[in-house]
Amino acid sequence: MIITSIDQVRDLVRKERKRRGLTQAQAAELIGHTQKWLSNFESGKVDPPASMVFRLMNLLGMPLQQGEAQTARKQPGKGVESEIGLDLDL
Repeated sequence: MIITSIDQVRDLVRKERKRRGLTQAQAAELIGHTQKWLSNFESGKVDPPASMVFRLMNLLGMPLQQGEAQTARKQPGKGVESEIGLDLDL
């Protein structure tokens, strides 16, 4: 999956946390934050530093892998341009 927004990261983190059976309080404690912070992150009320998001994703076993998107877009009057993105290795 190509991630293009922080909202997609929020959704993936929430889904993976729930899939692993962790409450917000449990997951937050494991990364050194409060349940309120994680709730605010998952609901889009705060945009934390990338380091916090990466710690949370690592905790949930969601490593990032750099790669090229398999989709390409064609611009009018131009050739096909490939997109570069981050691919979650889920």
